[in-house]
Amino acid sequence: MHNQQSDLIRDRINNGPMTFAQVSIVSLGFLLNCVDGFDVIAISVAAPSLSQSWGISPVEVGYILSAALIGMALGAMFLAPLSDVYGRRKIVLFSMFLTGISMIVTGFIDRSVELMIFVRAVSGLGIGAIFASAATFGSEFTPERFKNLAVTVIISGYPFGAMIVGPIAAVILPALGWQMLFIFGGVATLVLFIVTYWLLPESVQYIASSNQDSDVKMRTINKVLKRIKRQPIDQLPTLEGHREIKAANVKSLLSAELMVTTIKLWIIFFMGFLGIYFIISWIPSLFVNSGWTMREGIYALTISNLGAVFGTTCIGLITTRYKLRWPISTFFAATGILMVYFTLSKPTELMMLYILIFLIGIFLNGAFSAMYAVAARTYETSIKSTGIGWCAGLGRTGAIAAPIIAGYLVALNFSMYSLFTVFALPVLLASILIATIKV
Repeated sequence: MHNQQSDLIRDRINNGPMTFAQVSIVSLGFLLNCVDGFDVIAISVAAPSLSQSWGISPVEVGYILSAALIGMALGAMFLAPLSDVYGRRKIVLFSMFLTGISMIVTGFIDRSVELMIFVRAVSGLGIGAIFASAATFGSEFTPERFKNLAVTVIISGYPFGAMIVGPIAAVILPALGWQMLFIFGGVATLVLFIVTYWLLPESVQYIASSNQDSDVKMRTINKVLKRIKRQPIDQLPTLEGHREIKAANVKSLLSAELMVTTIKLWIIFFMGFLGIYFIISWIPSLFVNSGWTMREGIYALTISNLGAVFGTTCIGLITTRYKLRWPISTFFAATGILMVYFTLSKPTELMMLYILIFLIGIFLNGAFSAMYAVAARTYETSIKSTGIGWCAGLGRTGAIAAPIIAGYLVALNFSMYSLFTVFALPVLLASILIATIKV
């Protein structure tokens, strides 16, 4: 049940235009995810150079690729939910600092697979928390009618950041080596940390459900409402049945009324991550293995992420008019069909390969980004970060598994084409499942 305070504050946020301050908060969420996308894809792009210079096997590369994803799962499941206890702002700032420092450290590691795996996992810890927390504060500061769009725009920062890695890597890798790619990303993250410190307010809905003194709450809430040009509230009604918020309140995600939906969401997130991370982790290497140049492989990844940015924006606009489940189900189904077609048609022309990868990028990432809006709508304020965090965290086990599964299949001489059908199956299952959720 939503409490009275949250409803009162929600009404204030809903009844008014989208102000510059609110747009800047959503933009900040977008930029935070840009940094995350940059970091995760940087290792995919750097993988062939790293593999060559260190002389390591495809299986070891698979484990390095998955290390950040393990950290991201843990960050989403255990660090992001702390923002339901300590506030969105503190956890976002801590996570950004952790990510920035660990990215810089990555650039200084020399020929130690074990250390690389550890530092990539630490980097992932911060990224996982940012990803879930950014979607949470974006949804909490946005009027109801723009909520789906705001969340998908924030999530689209991830593929946008991933997309810009390609052109930057094409300049940095030949001239300065793979190490500078991470040092550059880490410095950019720390600069954004300073910007976030000054620009990101605490979520008013979080403040309302916190255990602060009533007068302090009122002053803080009204200060933030004034900043987003909303009328102040004149009282804090006594909460009925107010419960203390506990970290990672996972039991409440599995309450009688939420259990079936939560389990469906976890499965869909797992399937979506499996498909996405097969593509973003292995596309450059698969292209090289299939006889194309490294540059062509990087362009393929860039094109896939360009499609992702287009797809997430598209579905964000569609879901301002239509219920979430049907566009998401359609986008997932289209992805599965395109992936099977990729296997059957075995395109050898570079332009046809790029077109198919672009279309898969549109539909797969579009569907997946809108799943965060589904999670944001499913869970109330007191468990919102926990809900989104566990969807992203458990789902990310699919992201962890994808590069390793693909690595073993490549070692078993699976072709680039046949791999696409293997990873089409979970995407088609996600399409069926989301159609059964009433959002």
